[in-house]
Formats: sequence, structure tokens, C-alpha cells
Amino acid sequence: MLLKDKVAIVTGATGGIGKAVIRKLCSEGAKVAGLYRSQSTVADEIQTELAEHGFETCFYRGDITDEAFIAQTFKSIKDRFGRIDILVNNAGITKDAFLAQMQWDEWNAVFRTNYLGTYVCTKEVLPYLLESTNLCEKKYGKVINIISISALLGREAQTNYSASKGAVLGLTRLFSREYSHKGILFNALAPGLIETEMIRHLPDNKRTGMIDSTNMKRMGKAEEVAGAVLFLCSSLSDYCNNTVLTIDGGMLR
Repeated sequence: MLLKDKVAIVTGATGGIGKAVIRKLCSEGAKVAGLYRSQSTVADEIQTELAEHGFETCFYRGDITDEAFIAQTFKSIKDRFGRIDILVNNAGITKDAFLAQMQWDEWNAVFRTNYLGTYVCTKEVLPYLLESTNLCEKKYGKVINIISISALLGREAQTNYSASKGAVLGLTRLFSREYSHKGILFNALAPGLIETEMIRHLPDNKRTGMIDSTNMKRMGKAEEVAGAVLFLCSSLSDYCNNTVLTIDGGMLR
């Protein structure tokens, strides 16, 4: 099992990608803590489902930009499982608009969740990851930041989303240089159009246009993103640092 005895934290745990990632990490032996903002019923359902298969999980509801909540939650996770090895910064929201139509509250809300939330979680988890690397003969700490193909292409109707995810890419590059020699590897995963709740608001013509712009002529699946996350979480990617892995079906524009 690729993640036997590892402890992972996944934010955005009740969304489509978050749920798929948690299932995948559990299936490879990890104990997983999920953070979510509002969908308590979904969190309970996931935890019950995984417990029935013998997997150990816990879920925490709160705001990832709240430093006190994150500090307390990460301490609780460490106290419960004894260590923390992996952080998957998956939480994200969209409030799409062109620049001319963008409202300040829309800009700020997206940046707070996507960028500030990633920063807060990373800052708080680092002492635990450093502690875990010191316990292992082979240093092991992984941070995976879920960005978006929009961060790389700069899709114009996603002004705040593209910019916030691009900022997260900047954090990934910065921390990958600062912490790799201490055994903590930072990588980013850039999904394209993935079939989840997040894209349900897209008009049919826009969804079709994005599908047509891929080589594979289809949307991706959350499980396919989860497989890429597993790769970046596991020892299979031990020579990957400051890597941006795109999983977008060969998106051309």
C-alpha cells in the first residue's frame, strides 16, 4: 500500500474532487482528516461509508482562513493520529466574471478561500511535517496544491479565480525551494474541466466549447484527479518538487 501508516489532511473534503481524493488515499493505507465548510451531511455520509470499509477518517467543519480554527484542528489531528505527513490544499470557490464586471466582494471572497486559505493551512502544517520528517529514516513530507489549468492559461472570464490559483502556484514554487532540503516536497496539480458540482453553473455552450478544446473531447473525472494526487502524495513522486502536473485532457486553449 503506497500510503501505509501515513496521515493526510484534505481541505475541501465534501466537494467532488475532495471526496474522490479521500477515498483514494484511504484505499492506499492513509488515515485521512477532511476539512470542509458547510456540507455536514455529506461529511457524515463519507465518514460512515469509509468506516464500513475499515478506513479511519475524521472530519472538521470550519473556515480555512481562520488561523485559530486551523491551528486547533491540526493539533487535534496530530493528537489523534500521532503525526501528519501530507497536506492536500484542495478547497476552492469560483465567482466568475470578466474584469469589468468583477465586484470587490467577489474578488475578495475567491482570494480569501483559494489563496489565503492555502497559505494558512500550509503555514500551520509545516511544524508537523518537519516533525514527521525527523521521525523517518527517509524524510517524507508532501504538500499538494490543487490549482487549475486556469492558473496557467489565464481564462479571461475567471479573473479572480485564475489570479488566485496563479498566486497559489507562486506559493508552491517559493516553498518548494525553501523546504525541499528539509524533506518536504511541494507540487501543484492543475485540473482542467472536471465533472463535479463546481461546473454545474456553466452554460451548456461554454461547457461544450471547453470540451471541444481538449484533445480527448471529454470532461475529466474526479477519480482521475485523485489518482494524480495519489502519485504526488506517494513515494512514486519522490523526485518531483516544484512540479506542475496538468490533468486536463490535453486542453489547447
